[in-house]
Amino acid sequence: MKGRGGIIGGIITLVIGGAVFTVSKADIAKNFSKDTGLSQEESQQYVENITKDDLVSYDKLGSDFISDSQDILGLSRDIDCVNYTYEWETNTLSCEVGKLQLIRIGNDEKELGNAYTTLASKSASREDISSTISLIDKLNTDFRLEIVSRILDSKTIDETRKTNSYNKALLQSALESNK
Repeated sequence: MKGRGGIIGGIITLVIGGAVFTVSKADIAKNFSKDTGLSQEESQQYVENITKDDLVSYDKLGSDFISDSQDILGLSRDIDCVNYTYEWETNTLSCEVGKLQLIRIGNDEKELGNAYTTLASKSASREDISSTISLIDKLNTDFRLEIVSRILDSKTIDETRKTNSYNKALLQSALESNK
């Protein structure tokens, strides 16, 4: 639910690089619906409930993802599969696999954080927007990994994926607005 710009009625203005993108909430809802599988009505309601206070700059969003990635990677470094058994381990999720999944998530969050930081720069391009969209998809896929469901509740996972999907829908709508 992040972006630099403002909401005026049903229009959102984004500044990415040196370009100004004007997108409608209807386009965002259409892209959000396509990404989440929610109905158009549910998507429209979700998008309408986003307020200006929910939006943050891309550099803030990037630094948040980078900080989260450092926490996740630090946690993964502290996992000792030789001397400990963890509550999240199951027959299908060994300690080693769980640790590798956390490393994957941490690295993907760092990469996405860097991509958002790039969007905040004056030199950000349409290719940078496309790359960020791909990284959002990658992270949302990561949230289907077994380790995630073992350490986060389903409500948190769902809301995180929806937030990522909203950001993707916003960027996708920006790309589509200036073809």
